[in-house]
Amino acid sequence: MEIRKILKWGLIFFVVTLLWSLFEKWMGWHGERISQHAQYANLYDILFAGIYVLAFRDGKRKAVPGSFTFRQGILYGATLTGIITLLSPLIQTVIHSWISPEFFPNVIQLATDNHILSPEEAQAKFNLGNYIVENLIGTFLLGLICTLLLALLFRTRSAKVAIDQGK
Repeated sequence: MEIRKILKWGLIFFVVTLLWSLFEKWMGWHGERISQHAQYANLYDILFAGIYVLAFRDGKRKAVPGSFTFRQGILYGATLTGIITLLSPLIQTVIHSWISPEFFPNVIQLATDNHILSPEEAQAKFNLGNYIVENLIGTFLLGLICTLLLALLFRTRSAKVAIDQGK
């Protein structure tokens, strides 16, 4: 496993996440259509999983033929998850400081206007520090889930096992 290849996928993840945030802002989900943000934000998870699929495909293709074991897949995915998780505070800071600084005031306003949260509760929930913590946890967990599934799917089965099973 070459760390530079995994770092490349971490950088791709970083760029795709920023582009997704720009798309959300362009769609108005950080401003005038912020009430729609929650129903569309989870579409990002499809991009997240897609990046993992492409990264695993790349990792398997560049491995020695027939040698991408489940263990190697776990190591590859865990390393990718670690890199992406470490990048997540920077990503959130860039998004909420430069791309969309109006997001938190708008979502706080939405929550208070609709009597979902008090102003104090909304400010405690919707802020950069809280989003960084939530994103660290979410990125780590989603990365581990993707890693486990993709390590199973992308593992190279040995020729002996394939022969024993009649394949």
